Amino acid sequence: MRERIENIDLSIRKISEKAADQDDIVRFDIGQPSFDTPEHIKEAAKEGLENKQGYSPMLGIDELREAIAEEENGKIGYGPEGKEILKDHVMVTTGGMGALYAIFAARLGDDDKAVFNDPCWGPYKMISEVSENQWTQVQYWDEDRNLREEAKEEIAEADMVVVNTPSNPTGYVLTEEQAKEIGEFADEHDTFLISDEVYHRLTYGKEHYSPAAYACDSAIIGSVSKNHAMTGWRIGWIVDEEENIEQYAKVSRASTACPPRVSQYAAIEALQNDSHVEEMRETYEKRRDLLVERMNDLGWDFRAPEGAIYAFPEVGEDSWKFCMEMIEDGVAMVPGEPMGPESDQNIRICFGSTTAGEISLAFDKLEEKIQ
Repeated sequence: MRERIENIDLSIRKISEKAADQDDIVRFDIGQPSFDTPEHIKEAAKEGLENKQGYSPMLGIDELREAIAEEENGKIGYGPEGKEILKDHVMVTTGGMGALYAIFAARLGDDDKAVFNDPCWGPYKMISEVSENQWTQVQYWDEDRNLREEAKEEIAEADMVVVNTPSNPTGYVLTEEQAKEIGEFADEHDTFLISDEVYHRLTYGKEHYSPAAYACDSAIIGSVSKNHAMTGWRIGWIVDEEENIEQYAKVSRASTACPPRVSQYAAIEALQNDSHVEEMRETYEKRRDLLVERMNDLGWDFRAPEGAIYAFPEVGEDSWKFCMEMIEDGVAMVPGEPMGPESDQNIRICFGSTTAGEISLAFDKLEEKIQ
């Protein structure tokens, strides 16, 4: 076995496996919507089954690529010139992770380095380990939402920088000024920018701004997983220049060959008939508000989530010890330590996977334990 593979620690699985053995437990650890896929999307998939279920085109079904282009054009533009996104700029992938893997494998060699925020979604680092590129983590933003000098140094020296807005695990949403600053800085230093925007429809009192709108050399990552409650359908995408799409397609061809056909029919319906997104977003916002109230009651230090479906409070003790003990008391949460070296006393709470009643029950248990 390759040493870098053997050294990958699937540490968060310890939480999910332990939680699965418990009865009457609130599952804040599961990073997926509590909602099922809407019925009209399922019906579109059933209708799609009437078509021949062979391989789909390597880049995805044309109708889906066109729907994705329309979705992405609804943002503020792609690249500093705000150019229109066409079908040929889109590659459908097997989930957002398939999109990330294709870019990492196509662009980064053994000596090339990627930069991730601290904290970040753990699989960024895992994909780097599998691809055998170099990587580092650094806190991007100071308290005034300016790009930190240490972050500038790392980004300037790197081959790739990954920006996630809204963020997993913090729920942080970039302002227009922040998106512009990091996009232009990456361009200035010839650092390729990946803008991971899989939660772009889920913001609370904030507008979504894409750093890719300010970077010539960039790609956007999207997905139907979280915005449309379709995690199991495994449909994501890349938006980039046509000549770059051709290179990413080689990686996809060598790994999954093509995205699943029936899931693409479902994704077309999700993007073209999307009133369900706002209904879910409003529910998440109410859960977010309740969660903020209950975290304040505990006196935790945290930034109120501005988007996505996560909160990342500091609990004042070792995150692993805290989370493992709370599982015994009926609340499963994810330790912050695997998400970044500065987050060993933080925990990730997914309020998207739980009801308001479950949030209240969990915090009643937390108050009993802590106070």
